[in-house]
Amino acid sequence: MAGLFVKINNKQMGPYSSKELENLVTRGEFNHDDLVFHEDTQEWIQAGHLEELRELFSTGPQPERKRTVFAIGGGKGGVGKTVLSASLGIGLAALGHRVVLVDADLGGANLHTCLGILEPQYTFYHFYSLQRERLQDILLDTPIENLKLISGACGTLGLANPRFSQKLRFISELKQLDSDYILVDLGAGSNYNVIDFFIAAQQGILVTTPEPMAIQETFHFVKVSLLRKLMRRFRKHEAVAPILEREAMAQAGRMRSTIDDMLKEIKGVDTAAFTQMEELLHRFRPLLILNMVYSADEVKEGDTLRTALRELLCVDVDYIGYVEYDESVRRSVKELKPFVIDNPRSRASRRLAKLISIGLLGRHGWEGLRERRKVIHQLTDRAENYPNAKLKGNETICSVRCFYWGDCEYQNGGYPCPIRHLDPIFHH
Repeated sequence: MAGLFVKINNKQMGPYSSKELENLVTRGEFNHDDLVFHEDTQEWIQAGHLEELRELFSTGPQPERKRTVFAIGGGKGGVGKTVLSASLGIGLAALGHRVVLVDADLGGANLHTCLGILEPQYTFYHFYSLQRERLQDILLDTPIENLKLISGACGTLGLANPRFSQKLRFISELKQLDSDYILVDLGAGSNYNVIDFFIAAQQGILVTTPEPMAIQETFHFVKVSLLRKLMRRFRKHEAVAPILEREAMAQAGRMRSTIDDMLKEIKGVDTAAFTQMEELLHRFRPLLILNMVYSADEVKEGDTLRTALRELLCVDVDYIGYVEYDESVRRSVKELKPFVIDNPRSRASRRLAKLISIGLLGRHGWEGLRERRKVIHQLTDRAENYPNAKLKGNETICSVRCFYWGDCEYQNGGYPCPIRHLDPIFHH
């Protein structure tokens, strides 16, 4: 860890090495409420929010419970990311892990509907408006044992555009939750609100489909994520920042040069920056899942994307598997029920069990097979007692009690209105 500047009693001091900070903590001169200057955010942040410093303040003899925060993104909407996020969470919970699903689509939250929760009691709104002080206070129970939900809030002024430091603090607070795995479902697109959550998490998961447009948008998503990460690290470097900005300003979908060429240019102006950049690239290693795959030929699209990312962006992506297209998934979405619960032995459910055991948990051979069987068995047991979503008597159903029927692009006759969240505006 490089030397850090700190503020103690509003007095700036440093830079201090990790050993020097440890000595300050031991003498009681530095605590988790004091400030450190964070190079990525270019802001003063409480020391307790930095993962690399947190162990300095640990007073108990037991090691802190390890938590992993996954951010699930990919750029294009409509690739089944939210449904897959819910299903991954359910599968991990079925194995006995404590899991929290987080809907970070701040402009169009809908993860709760995948779990059959039509009206969440608490959402991000209650947290950011200080009606609830801690994230722990807005955790919702779900029909699945070991699985909790933090629901997003649609259309809340200021909520959809948090600062980068707020996103880092949010990820830091997530790590304090009593859980083993936290899965953050991101919104569509490659805007910085989405990207910043992706690069702030411990592990990114890319979800895309084999269609050319989806593959292109996922490539663009990784490129923007990488450049955002690099630019935040070197934003004040007089020689390196202009080189990064030049590539960042390239026309959407285009590249002026490969990242390898850019690295060579940076090496020519600052070898130390080049070394730091190589280390950052080595640590940036997203996982890739291909969804809605129709054929064996489409499976290869994951390898094609991985090769392109390696050759053009110098990013090593782990292609951990795919999920076949399965009509039962679409049916389960309409029934407001996760597909792994609606049909635990479907092709998609079996493939998801493999993704979890091998791709996420790293179980191989006989151990991996046993884990996959355990996932399917546990999901089958849970399916028997999973509640059906009960529609309220005044629930707006397409074509029945709709104030917008006949002029709506979301028509879905007979099913709950996709924009039924507008009901309270008109009926209360």
